[in-house]
Amino acid sequence: MDIRKNTFVFVVCGTREHVETLHFSLAALRHFSKAGIVIVTDQSRNETEVVHDNIINIQTPVHFNHHQASIYLKTGLHKFLPKGNLYCYLDTDVIACSNEADTIFSQKNSVITFAPDHCLMPLFSPNAVHCDCIEQNTKHIHQLNELREKFDSNTQVTDATQVEKQKELQKKLVFIKRNRAGYLLTAFRFMLSPKAFKLDHDTFYHKKDRYWFDSQGKPILYDIGDQVIKQIEKNSDLRWSYLKYRWLGPRGEDIYQLTCNHLKEYIATKFGITIKDENWQHWNGGVFLFDDASHPFLEAWHQKTLDIFTDPKWKTRDQGTLIATAWQFGLQGAPLLSKKYNFIADITSTRLMLDKPNNQITDDAFLTRHTPAFIHIYHSFGQKGWDVWDWVSAKLPESLRTWMA
Repeated sequence: MDIRKNTFVFVVCGTREHVETLHFSLAALRHFSKAGIVIVTDQSRNETEVVHDNIINIQTPVHFNHHQASIYLKTGLHKFLPKGNLYCYLDTDVIACSNEADTIFSQKNSVITFAPDHCLMPLFSPNAVHCDCIEQNTKHIHQLNELREKFDSNTQVTDATQVEKQKELQKKLVFIKRNRAGYLLTAFRFMLSPKAFKLDHDTFYHKKDRYWFDSQGKPILYDIGDQVIKQIEKNSDLRWSYLKYRWLGPRGEDIYQLTCNHLKEYIATKFGITIKDENWQHWNGGVFLFDDASHPFLEAWHQKTLDIFTDPKWKTRDQGTLIATAWQFGLQGAPLLSKKYNFIADITSTRLMLDKPNNQITDDAFLTRHTPAFIHIYHSFGQKGWDVWDWVSAKLPESLRTWMA
């Protein structure tokens, strides 16, 4: 098999959807890269044929489900790939979008090199292990929604056009708050406005009735009134924070930003590894560089991951065991790939914004700017009408732009 020194690696296993996502990302990578590309799969599991000229077929344990089999292949790549090469693993939902794609191979700077995830470890924790945090959090949100419906007649804006305007408004407000000078100027204009504050040509705020509306007078977003807050607090353990402008749970936790330390505790219990920084910036497993020197790390990650498959306290993920392995090898302070090589696009984030004229994207309301070589669309893959997907699609050949027509 002819594999060049610098080689990209995809792993796919199972459903037609995953194989089709692979084919899209594979075509995008071929367009922008001159490096070798290999696909590792278990062809007996795939609902549709994987089409590529460089495939390594591995028989995975038959008792694994497709998700487990994919993780088995991913964490076991050191067992299946030829030695002597520098590899870059890519999740199938990581899309090359720049001629600089191949420069990623110059970025390996440790035994193994990953990119940061889009959140810190406590926020990821409830998604890695089975604890009751998500269940309790869901109850709090359900309770809040019921109480708002009971006591607040202006809770919801349901018109699809207005909901989209609501999302844009939330992004505008995040951006204004990020810039201190701009925020103070906006606050000054707000105080001088007698009845209605004009944010821009199509966004206004009714100061007495406390809601945002458009130039046609249609509501965009309602503030929560003081009387409603009092009623909700009277009838629940939820508390409103005027400082954070957030609903807090019984322990003072932000119910819309669920965090916990159970992953840290489970790692200590199961593997005897102490995570000394509970707010550690953990790694994202979607993109990483490795070579022969990475094999001990990969083997440790692989074995830990197989171990949690049969542990009911753990969910079928590889990032929790990746955290444990990083700390086991003392790599918690290792340099990470920049977001240029794994920009994670979260469609739910109000801080995700585009600057199309300058071909840049941000995930922090333009505190930082990036022109990515790879963009990670980890949900809403192929969603036309989403400005980020449309922006990425515009960089690709016409054949790919019509892929999901």
